[in-house]
Amino acid sequence: MKRNLEFDVIIIGSGVGGATLADYLSYNHQNLSIAIIESGQKRTKSDFSHREIESTALFYNNGAILSKNLQIGVAAANTLGGGSAVYTGVSFRPPKSVLKTWRDDFGLEFLTDDYVAKSLDAIETDLSVHELPSSWDNQNNQLFQAGAKKLGIPIKRLKINTKNCQQQGFCNFGCTSGAKQGALEVQIPRLLNRGVKIFCNAEATSVEEHTVNVLIKDNSKNGLENTIKAGQYQLKAKKIILAAGVLNTPVILLKSAKKLNLNTKNIGRFITLHPAFNVNGIYNKPITNNTGFPKTVYSDYFSDTDNFILETSFYSPGITAKNNPGYGELHQELMKDYSQMMSILILAHDKAEFKNRITLNRKGERQLEYTVSNDSKTALIKALQVATKLFFAAGCKSVSIPACQKSPLLKADIEQIESLIIEKNLNLNKTPLSSAHPQGGAKMGIDPKNSVCNLYGKVYGTKSIYVCDASLFPTSVKVNPYETIMVLSKWVAENLFT
Repeated sequence: MKRNLEFDVIIIGSGVGGATLADYLSYNHQNLSIAIIESGQKRTKSDFSHREIESTALFYNNGAILSKNLQIGVAAANTLGGGSAVYTGVSFRPPKSVLKTWRDDFGLEFLTDDYVAKSLDAIETDLSVHELPSSWDNQNNQLFQAGAKKLGIPIKRLKINTKNCQQQGFCNFGCTSGAKQGALEVQIPRLLNRGVKIFCNAEATSVEEHTVNVLIKDNSKNGLENTIKAGQYQLKAKKIILAAGVLNTPVILLKSAKKLNLNTKNIGRFITLHPAFNVNGIYNKPITNNTGFPKTVYSDYFSDTDNFILETSFYSPGITAKNNPGYGELHQELMKDYSQMMSILILAHDKAEFKNRITLNRKGERQLEYTVSNDSKTALIKALQVATKLFFAAGCKSVSIPACQKSPLLKADIEQIESLIIEKNLNLNKTPLSSAHPQGGAKMGIDPKNSVCNLYGKVYGTKSIYVCDASLFPTSVKVNPYETIMVLSKWVAENLFT
């Protein structure tokens, strides 16, 4: 078996970044030979079971990659289609204020409001992005709106990329009907029809100029039948694109730094995680929460002033148990009310800081070093206070919430919320803080002294290595990064051979 296969373009990662770039290239440059290297298995809608324990196999480390200090766990997909296979389909355009910061402070002048709007008009049409009708609101979403209205908090409807959705509820475990219009259902079928090679269960261990070192593993019983046998390979290409995600792209660069003679000062740095709490109140009777579409509305009312947003959400029993505070009998009693839980997702906007990074430990393995800042703690506390008030305004009889010196809170405690939920009580080693929106680590910018990639995604100091995922973000985009990744991927693709 030949070990040195050659292509025009090799893309590492089949998620939204890699799939978008491959889709553009294979359509506009039909003479190119393109290969995608995917570390996860090939799974399609027929392979998703919605069984919670089985579904952990869709993620790295069975669901959570923990920071070194154990303050936060990051969920990252390890499957064909990447994160777009296991998220809810929520689709946000990047805020204009964030784009302005990226233009003014980092030189990303190509991200004009006009370019982004025109790009996303086409992208959203392709992915069937639309607001869900209010008739789809289950009681969890209805209660969120009722509570927000009583408190005078404006709400907005989320946009979702679905087609013929059957409202099964557990989108995070993969869509069994194929309704979610992510890379798995939209771009990847087109790529296969155009002759793009996709090698699943294949780990890119390092890169050199025009070379990707790959370990092809044996297929599991559900794996795609690879067209090459298991073993070590050197795949050659004119252009190599790292689209392996924030938790992997910097790792590949760090492992390749010596042979590429890279300056590693900024590689893996300035990570943001959009730290999140999923919190629950107990309503006075069972409600529809784990059926129907899980999230249809949100509020960004506090985004600019207090650095957080609130979304509706609901999760499976195991994830909900992990998210609820407490231990032992008290926790067990709380989980007995699963069918009565109203749920809110809190997302705090964290700043891009040099100290927060993806690095390698002494064994050469990925290590996430991330410390929740004082600003993020302030945002989380304010958000927990607001969420608690919203629960009670919606009619909940009790609330068990992190950073509170009393559990559960009862409606009689409403006047004391600001004194009961305080930063002093926020123990991040006992509190279930999580993340599903990692960003940064190979940031794009005009100055190689504080950036990793130039304005076209090329890694500074290389001839053939590019980045095309959320690693490029100079700061947090403050919303689900899906559409922003696609805009940057489109830009990199447009300029790859110019």
